[in-house]
Amino acid sequence: MKKINLIILSLIGAMAVHAQDYNDALLYSQSFSEGDARFMAMGGALSALGGNIGAMSVNPASSAVFKKSVIEFSPTYIYTKSENHYLGYDKAFTSLLKVPSFGLVGYKALKANDVFISGLSFGFALNSQNRYSETIDYTGINNNSSLTDDFVRMANANKWDDQYNTLAYNSYIIDYAKTVDTYFSDFIDSLGNKSYGEFQDFTIERDGAKREILFNLGVDFSEYVFFGANLSFSNFYYSETKFLTEKDKAGTKAFLDEFTYSTKREVEGTGIGGKFGIIARPIEYIRIGGAIHTPVINNINEDCDFVMNASYDQAINTDGDITAKDAKYTTFDYKVGQPAKFVGSLGFVYKNVVNIGVDLETMNYENCELRSDLQSMTDPNKQITDELQKVTNLKCGGEFRYGPFTFRAGYGMYGNPYKNIKVTHNTYSAGLGLATNTFYYDMAWMRSVSEQYNTLYTNLAGKDVTANSKIKRDYIMFTLGIKF
Repeated sequence: MKKINLIILSLIGAMAVHAQDYNDALLYSQSFSEGDARFMAMGGALSALGGNIGAMSVNPASSAVFKKSVIEFSPTYIYTKSENHYLGYDKAFTSLLKVPSFGLVGYKALKANDVFISGLSFGFALNSQNRYSETIDYTGINNNSSLTDDFVRMANANKWDDQYNTLAYNSYIIDYAKTVDTYFSDFIDSLGNKSYGEFQDFTIERDGAKREILFNLGVDFSEYVFFGANLSFSNFYYSETKFLTEKDKAGTKAFLDEFTYSTKREVEGTGIGGKFGIIARPIEYIRIGGAIHTPVINNINEDCDFVMNASYDQAINTDGDITAKDAKYTTFDYKVGQPAKFVGSLGFVYKNVVNIGVDLETMNYENCELRSDLQSMTDPNKQITDELQKVTNLKCGGEFRYGPFTFRAGYGMYGNPYKNIKVTHNTYSAGLGLATNTFYYDMAWMRSVSEQYNTLYTNLAGKDVTANSKIKRDYIMFTLGIKF
């Protein structure tokens, strides 16, 4: 499209194309705890059984069950596959090597006294709480709409965003027809005639993790009641890069060859909170656990880059250029209020041969909150109330010991946090362990299967164009622990 009529956009306003919304509140509040190999193999259902460093992030009383001091290290290979459905079927893969869990517990036995305290434990752990790494790719020929439709729609409504459709105008992707007072593109001419059939490629690359660093105190009351408390520091890094490319592969457009609109978000955040837990042993074979995680205010810093690149078959200005580029950078600080979590658990122990655990977690994402000193968060907080809901997560697992060997399996079912979108998230796991009096070596495999929907752009009618993906994440984990 050859740009002839250049006008001064005197009324262009600065709007954030990525305004904070309920998805941000959910992203930074959700937790899918990653622990050591035993924790992962049993689906994370160790809150009532205790004696596990990964479980300290769920129920702090887990540390009070230890009878020796331990230190452990858990390298993990993580392989993520996305199955993507849009104009067809696409697959994408990522892999990485991480250490999602590391920790130590120091145990001190005490003589019985008036309050029957028989042991104290002091723990430190680093456990991952959420994993963001994945690549998603949607491709195909679109005969119904184009990203440029949204640029035209907003321009004709006199809505200018200098991180979005203003970049398209400055890059010659949309133009203004003065004679009919309308904006148009190579897909929608000045008379409203439409011509599609372009090849689209939408790639989303995400990386990062939410981690928890905790300091723990555990108290053993004569092996009948175990109490624990954590001081927890959360920190996370999240990176998301989107490439939205449209190309005239068939050569039907007079001017536009292809363009790419790319956005990059880099987010860093920190928060501090507390956790309190208890495990009771009313009879020899039964363990009953409970824990409370306090609300957390996460401080967020977000940097965003917005870039438009375009190439043309003909000159687009008097200089004879056939390429164009425009870019914008923003930074923003805000806060995310993460709601409290409540955990109830039940354990069965038979002669140190069979252990079975069941955990039930509940968290109300309606209580998430966005805060900012620079702009009103009334609308996004209303979105949170309208779109998010309370969830209940169920985790169960068991292990069977035969000599020095232990065989494990687990399952997790996580509730849907959305009111108006149906998504699922389940985990399946298994593992093997070998233990002596001085060390233990555990192996685990876990598969996490979840669904997600991604809004790619808005069409000419103002309706979202969406695509869906199934994310399959496999963990292969090894834990080496030393008891002393």
